Amino acid sequence: CLCMIGLAREASATFNRELKLHTPEIKAEAEGKIEDYASIIIDEPDLCKRYTGRMVRNVKIGPSPKWLRERIRACGMRPINNIVDITNYVMMEYGQPMHAFDYKHVAGGEICVRRANEGESITTLDGGERELNTNNLCIADRDKPIAVAGVMGGEYSGIFDDTDTVVFESACFNGASVRTTAKYFGMRTDSSARFEKGLPPQLCQAALDRACE
Repeated sequence: CLCMIGLAREASATFNRELKLHTPEIKAEAEGKIEDYASIIIDEPDLCKRYTGRMVRNVKIGPSPKWLRERIRACGMRPINNIVDITNYVMMEYGQPMHAFDYKHVAGGEICVRRANEGESITTLDGGERELNTNNLCIADRDKPIAVAGVMGGEYSGIFDDTDTVVFESACFNGASVRTTAKYFGMRTDSSARFEKGLPPQLCQAALDRACE
C-alpha cells in the first residue's frame, strides 16, 4: 500500500473488480547497445537479485510540467527537476525506488554492486559524509562508491544542470541489508522504506520502462 498500483491491486481484490494496468511504451529508437557504453556487475547476487539500467541521451534538464509537479507535491514530495521528478513519480506509482545517474560522473562507465571496503567513504545527496564498512552494500563505479544501495545516492551521482546523458537504474536489493544499512546511518528514506519490506525483482523492468516512457 505504498504505491498507487499497489492500492489498485488491493481495491481490485477487495471489491472483486478487474485490475486495469497500463503497459509502458517507449517510442524512442534505440541507437546501439547500452553494453557499448556501460557495464553492470553484481558482485553480491544474494543482496541484489536484479539490476536493470537504461541510458537516455540528449537530455535537457529543467522543471517538470505543471501536472507532474502537482502530483509530486500531492504525494508530499518536493519537485526538483524533470529527471529526478520522473524517478519519484514512478516510485509513488509502482512502488519501485529508482535513481538516475549522470553518465559523465560514472567512471569508466562501470556500475558495480558490491560490499563497501573498510575505510571507504561517500558524501550522500543530503551532504552527509558516510564512513562505509563491509556490512554496507554500495553501488560503485570503477574508482569509488557512488551510492548507498537502496538508501541514497552519492553527491556526484545525481542530476546537474548540465547533465545530457542519464542512466536510469531500477534494482532489487535485499530488504534486510537495506534496513540494516539505513539504521546504521540513521537515514531512513522513501527508498529504504520500500526496499526493507521486500520487493519483487519482476518490478524492476516495468518501472524502468515507465520512467523512460
